[in-house]
Amino acid sequence: FCIAAPLFVFETVLGHKFQLGPVGTFTNMYAPWAGIAYVCVIMTCVILTYYQALLGWAVIYFVQSFASRLPWHPEECGGCTTGDYFGKTVLNAASFGDEGGWDVQGQLFLALMAVWFVTWLALVGGKNVLGKIAYFTVLFPVFLLIIIFFKAVTLDGAGEGVSYYLTPDMSHLTKANTWSAAASQILFSLSPAMGTAIAMSSYHEKSYDKLLQDNLIIICCNSAFSMFGGFAVFSIVGYLAEQRGLPVEEVASAGTGLAFDVFAEVLTLFPGGSSPFFSVCFFAMLLLLGLDSSFAWVETMQTYVVDFIQHKRPDIEITPKMNIIIVTGLCGVLFLIGIMYTTRVGSDLLDVADHFCPTYCLLFVALIEYVLIAWMYGADKMVQDIKNSAPPHWHKYIPAKFAAIQMKFIGPIGIAFIMLMALIDEFDGDSLTANSSGWKTYGGYPTGVTIILGWCPVVLPVSFFVISVIRAHMNGVTTPEFNPGYVEDVKKANTSQTASTKDETPRVEQ
Repeated sequence: FCIAAPLFVFETVLGHKFQLGPVGTFTNMYAPWAGIAYVCVIMTCVILTYYQALLGWAVIYFVQSFASRLPWHPEECGGCTTGDYFGKTVLNAASFGDEGGWDVQGQLFLALMAVWFVTWLALVGGKNVLGKIAYFTVLFPVFLLIIIFFKAVTLDGAGEGVSYYLTPDMSHLTKANTWSAAASQILFSLSPAMGTAIAMSSYHEKSYDKLLQDNLIIICCNSAFSMFGGFAVFSIVGYLAEQRGLPVEEVASAGTGLAFDVFAEVLTLFPGGSSPFFSVCFFAMLLLLGLDSSFAWVETMQTYVVDFIQHKRPDIEITPKMNIIIVTGLCGVLFLIGIMYTTRVGSDLLDVADHFCPTYCLLFVALIEYVLIAWMYGADKMVQDIKNSAPPHWHKYIPAKFAAIQMKFIGPIGIAFIMLMALIDEFDGDSLTANSSGWKTYGGYPTGVTIILGWCPVVLPVSFFVISVIRAHMNGVTTPEFNPGYVEDVKKANTSQTASTKDETPRVEQ
């Protein structure tokens, strides 16, 4: 939290100041390191392809929840367990090397298509429409979570689950994967180091002075929602533990198993015919929360594309029609890439992609951004930018000295330590299992899959960044002098071009 929250604030302040996307912002901060923005691009592409496939699973469960009795109820599926229903009926999962393992599954394909269609539909309407949709996708899940919470805490065994949730196991603090998982989770949740915060904050008017206040609200609400959700989750886990006659720690699981196995089973146990109602609430909440993230990530990708076009061809007008073409192209390409996750081995492919890219790319980008902000751009300048984004009466409450220490030392050293421990655990930890070829890989997956889908999306963009830094220094690339008047003129010109649509056009690179 002490690493991700400050970085989120720094990114929103910088995006607001420069009124540009990530590439333009980093270029105006320290041009030789602007290539870090493209690490964010590749990382976001990788995450979106499998994240939408995972939301497709939620679509399937959401639709099936409208039945009078849940299809994964033992009496409906011939006595199967919820884990069997998920693996055999929904995913029709197979292992690598099995015949037909790469066959595309029809319902998974259609679910993925539906998720991408909804994403496309929300984005082609422009930012005004997307803003209204965001109110629903953010606030309605809170309402659904409150319904689930009040039901969960009344279940037998809920107290045991909450007790397990609130009782820390200090032995886990010595494990590297605990710290890397925690860092990845909060970075993934707040979305710093992905370019999203920079892109979104750049649309604020230059005179907007409530940015710091907004940041505090977002950070507090994000953590409060996670904590509140934990009470609901572990109340339900405690109930299932009592039903099974097992300790809570043996029932609790992480990842997709929690939603599509543990929760799915609990939903079948709700009394009084209420299972379908609460199942609809639960999977609707998952789906809406996921779509809200997808909207932001795809719009960030759109910003990258638009800024790149206008940087290379400033003579091209970015009209609303062209924005629709860009969004359509992005959604179409990412959908096609994501089809591999609708195959019978898709869940294993998803596991590999999710294990490597969000962890190592996020940590790497966060580390580089801290060094860039504190040591290249300047900690004192960053503190002044923070003050400029807040009303004058807030200035005395901003801990300038601590902020400088945090961005110079606490943030980068903390991330570097976590990354080092994660890498040590990666090559000498419990996650390594011998595969069919005798090589020890993550989860025992085939070596080729681990390299192509796991390490390549991490190593290639990082290598690209390192090469771009070397080339920039060899070619004497210098940081341009920032001209806010130029940006304002461009924004006014773009706004006048599309005034009839009442929609904003993304900025151009300086």
